[in-house]
Amino acid sequence: MFHDDSIAGSWQELVQRLEATDALGRWAVDDERIAGLHDIVDELLPLLAVGADAARADDILGALVRRAAVDGGVDDDALLLTLHLFSDWVCPMAVQLRDLAPGMVGVIVSELTCQIRSYRWQQRRRAVAAGLRWDTRRAVLAQFRPSTPRHRHRAERLLDPMSPQWQATPLGRPITASQDEDIDLADLLWWAARCGVDENDIALLVRTEQARADAALNAPDDLVAAEFGLPRRTFFRHRARALAAVRAASRDYLTAAA
Repeated sequence: MFHDDSIAGSWQELVQRLEATDALGRWAVDDERIAGLHDIVDELLPLLAVGADAARADDILGALVRRAAVDGGVDDDALLLTLHLFSDWVCPMAVQLRDLAPGMVGVIVSELTCQIRSYRWQQRRRAVAAGLRWDTRRAVLAQFRPSTPRHRHRAERLLDPMSPQWQATPLGRPITASQDEDIDLADLLWWAARCGVDENDIALLVRTEQARADAALNAPDDLVAAEFGLPRRTFFRHRARALAAVRAASRDYLTAAA
């Protein structure tokens, strides 16, 4: 949760207000996905913790985002609750994008607020956190890295996976164990999780990118291989398989991002 009350208000005060008014119980009247929940700390948070049932967590977040959305309830407390719940990726994203502008946490939270309010919950019922993260990051990058004739490399481009341009990218080229490229797959990995790519493959790719981004780690690939209990060569084969799964889903990626 945010420790700075200026970002999304006081977490403690929000919890007290929600529990005093049995907000979860009231919201459950319109959305059975949160039925039976009343306590924020003892009941809600454990269901959203790392290692909890992913499908159940996704249902809960979907219900909260729907309640906060303009066409689903426009509830300010639901909005504040979801902002705090998403702090686990807002803060790391702010660190990643800190070179774009000062006060990046505020920038990201403002954009995330817009994304939640306008979330198309009737069409987008899966992987709510992943979708909002992807949409928020994409919108922030578009704001600070506009496309210009002189700096087209700063603009985001969605490429047809069958095009020569896609094949020329690191993601488009075949991956072998001998390659040692540092591929930034953050957005695509989160999106792929929404589309059903095996969660173990996604976890391997995400952990690899996290380790490679940590300058303090030596031999990050070996570290990740050990964490997953894989020999080095097997690790690279699994990583190649995972990347192939992401590439295979890339057509739907273009449609979802349109």
